[in-house]
Amino acid sequence: MARILGPEGYGTFYFLMAIVAFLDNPVTGWANACRKRLTEKDVPSGEAVGSTIAGIVIFSVIVFVGSWVASPLITAQVGNPDAWLLLSLLFVGMVSFLTSLEVLKATEQFGSSSWVQAGRDVVRVLAQAALVASGMGVAGMVGGMVVANLVVAPIVIYLVGAKPEIPSKDTLRSVWEFAKSSIPNGVVATAQSRMDVILLGLLVGQSVVGNYEVALRMTMPAMYVAGIAQGGLMGRISNRRSKGEEVITDIQNNLSYVSIIAIPLFFGALTVGRPVVVTAYSSKFAEAGVYLAGLAFFRAIRSQKSILVSTLDGIDRPELNLRVSTFVFVFNLTLGIGLLYTIGPFGVVVATVVSEAIAYVARAYFVRSLMPSLNLLPRPLLEQFASGVLMAAVTYAVRLALPLSFWPYVALVVGIGGVVYFSSLLLISEPFRTTIRALAEDAGLTNSNKAS
Repeated sequence: MARILGPEGYGTFYFLMAIVAFLDNPVTGWANACRKRLTEKDVPSGEAVGSTIAGIVIFSVIVFVGSWVASPLITAQVGNPDAWLLLSLLFVGMVSFLTSLEVLKATEQFGSSSWVQAGRDVVRVLAQAALVASGMGVAGMVGGMVVANLVVAPIVIYLVGAKPEIPSKDTLRSVWEFAKSSIPNGVVATAQSRMDVILLGLLVGQSVVGNYEVALRMTMPAMYVAGIAQGGLMGRISNRRSKGEEVITDIQNNLSYVSIIAIPLFFGALTVGRPVVVTAYSSKFAEAGVYLAGLAFFRAIRSQKSILVSTLDGIDRPELNLRVSTFVFVFNLTLGIGLLYTIGPFGVVVATVVSEAIAYVARAYFVRSLMPSLNLLPRPLLEQFASGVLMAAVTYAVRLALPLSFWPYVALVVGIGGVVYFSSLLLISEPFRTTIRALAEDAGLTNSNKAS
């Protein structure tokens, strides 16, 4: 689809997505608060789901009216007379899916959230491909996203297993106590994560946004494990603390393996990023290769930070996340604009990486202050980093020996890098070997020697 739309059209769609990411924060922040209360013993699950649905309806009406009123400004920026309607429909589709997913993560079915997202993405890609191929352009991208979200959202509500009920005043008051921190925290966090796209779209142009988004999409697998881990961690911490149970072991395990994909992806982007981008998206997106390594590093830091964010939310300290996010947002905005005019669009990426590092260090300080026995750099994480360094050295050497203008050679180098990373990890990491051995036994691929 990126090949059909080109950098300009592709950038326009993701510019709209970035705006929606800002607008949906009151709803997703409210849903996050509903999710938090759903994990507690004294809050009726049906009322928590009902509170979530009420938030979707109320804010959808507000965004539709607001977009219509601001339609001249939106059209001037995007260049499409129907942009206000596309923005509104995109908002409804996204909040319907994202808020229902937030509630699902608070239930025993939280592990299915990754499969739900994968199913949504399959429907989205098929719908977008069909609509874009029929000549609908950016509207086709929006339509495909909306259809996929609205198809999957009811399935998510079904998986939650709670019949929506009209919330009581006590439930709404309890949800608001958490939401009054989670909503502004979400706004600031989104401002930080999507500010790159907004700055580039407003100050440079949609084609640069297109290249940036291609690089960002290619680094998405780095957050796959983090998405699963973060989804269930906050709920488990909240539930165990409400019962007076220990939580540090769970946090430690998540920190150990949350970056297992992000680390090799960063080193791979560092050594063969541009050839991979050109092979996947064509030479029209060659400039995306410049952003790839920086954004992969950003994802690696964010994967670790995500566990700390969930930890602070789980122990009912969302105000600490808000404090950090507010400072980092202002810092990122200031540095991003300064570097944009100093060294060009890549300066925005540099500012984002530096800001994410500061956000991680600040949250690490708060978490360690509250949990002094927690090790933020567990041995498995260091072993993954060592394997990534070895992988980078090997792939760089192979790259020098092969002409990467030929796509099979690009695939070969990527494959070699993956083999080197996981082979070295098996060699040096006892916990990783134990995990693989257990998975193999569970799958029936090996025989257990345990005595009966």
